[in-house]
Amino acid sequence: MTLEQIIKIIEKSAPPKLAMDWDNCGIQVAGSKKKIKRLCIALDPDEKSIEQSISFKADFLLTHHPLTIKPRLPNHQDSFYRILKSLLTTDTILYSAHTSLDANPQGPVRWLADKIGLKNIKVLYPTMTRSAARIFFQHPIDISLKDNDLQDHILDCQLDDQGKMISMVAFHDNVDACIALIKSKVWPFYHVVTPCPEADSICGIGFTGDLPDPLSWAEFIEKLKNLLEINFFSQAGNPPTEISTISCCPGSGADLAEKAFAQGADVFITGDMKYHQAQDAGQKGVVLDVGHFILEEKMMYEWYLSLKSELSDIQINFIRGESPLKVV
Repeated sequence: MTLEQIIKIIEKSAPPKLAMDWDNCGIQVAGSKKKIKRLCIALDPDEKSIEQSISFKADFLLTHHPLTIKPRLPNHQDSFYRILKSLLTTDTILYSAHTSLDANPQGPVRWLADKIGLKNIKVLYPTMTRSAARIFFQHPIDISLKDNDLQDHILDCQLDDQGKMISMVAFHDNVDACIALIKSKVWPFYHVVTPCPEADSICGIGFTGDLPDPLSWAEFIEKLKNLLEINFFSQAGNPPTEISTISCCPGSGADLAEKAFAQGADVFITGDMKYHQAQDAGQKGVVLDVGHFILEEKMMYEWYLSLKSELSDIQINFIRGESPLKVV
């Protein structure tokens, strides 16, 4: 596949427009390769992951965390210097999908919600709304979604009895791209664009959802441990006897505890809870700090499985990470 095609598929799950202003998503280290035959996926662009991707002879390394948030020079022979040297000398492309992935509520970030079976899922901390629009065609258009890139842009379409397209729904920021793609296949045609608020998508960080059936605290803890494959975590606050509503922010989300409880959460799951944050949050509800690493490591593995099925014509390898925090 071409580099352009790979990035296009990545950005379906991690649209750059969803990234936070302070973040650094996208290509971290460029390369000259236009064809991608081998792809590696990892949580962190650390020395171990870089070394394994090079051993795999990867053309492209996709990570969640960026190499650096703020620009810096390789003016010391430290880890950053060695990583850059390894990537540049092997012409390996590095791409980060950080908050661009985190803020897509339909993407891999909701893996835990899906595994637990949550319903009535909503965004914990909304950051933007992607407005949708419906494109009506004056006359039905004979165009197949399989013959072009429309399927990457549209949310829904309406066909007539002969299979011709009468209308389509897309996010407003994709409407121009849709029209351009149709023009490349069918011309002339006439259309009208109207708002489609029922297809709007609220994007943001974390999620809150309801369990299909309430669980006792012991049942919930056992389920969570099995899903995360961990034996311990930190807890702040006194747990209720029964759990019905769960909030979660993968990675570092301790600041969102108050929002979680305001949305009716019986328990808030996240990582990187500090001492005073735990004191404050524990007075309002129960917070489980399961660690920054495991929630996002599992998220990237779920994305790997999805991409592996979609990119069946290239070799893909998942590089397992390691939490920097050890139990001693």
